[in-house]
Amino acid sequence: MHLAELKAKSPTDLLNLAEELEVENASSLRKQDMMFAILKAFAENEQTISGDG
Repeated sequence: MHLAELKAKSPTDLLNLAEELEVENASSLRKQDMMFAILKAFAENEQTISGDG
């Protein structure tokens, strides 16, 4: 997952992704918190996260 792709997603898309990753209380999280929870879930599943610097 590329950070820019994650930032470009709508809140609805982020919620769907968070639910697929079984993020707890995803529907009550703000967009920024949801993105962090998604990134954390990716890291826990040892999936690659990339970004530009």
